[in-house]
Amino acid sequence: MNTMLEENLNAPAETVVGPSVKIQGDLNSEGNIKIEGQVTGKVKTSQSVFVIPGAKITADVLAGNAMIGGEIQGNLKISGHLVLQSSARITGDISCTVLRVEDGAIFSGKCAMAGNGAANGKKGSVEKDLEIEPE
Repeated sequence: MNTMLEENLNAPAETVVGPSVKIQGDLNSEGNIKIEGQVTGKVKTSQSVFVIPGAKITADVLAGNAMIGGEIQGNLKISGHLVLQSSARITGDISCTVLRVEDGAIFSGKCAMAGNGAANGKKGSVEKDLEIEPE
């Protein structure tokens, strides 16, 4: 993992949705968001989203970076790095620049990734139909 991502992921969360909290509606922030509970509605931030194991989101997620350990039923549009931890369960399409999938993560949907050329101002993308499940 690159140093900038590690620094961003280690930054404190400005918004925390605790384990007993259930939100119905859109959640918008300019800072990091940590979700331990349930959210039904769009989650949006220019920074990072952390979805803790046991958390559940039924919505689209738009963020700069994301680390997912819980369950998401919706599309993810991440402009930077996306990490699917071993406990992640994703049902929806993913768009990101860099994707890391740990052993045990389950993802069902399409994935579109901007290639390295896109970071250098060149157009380029890779789109795959993926269904990744543990053996």
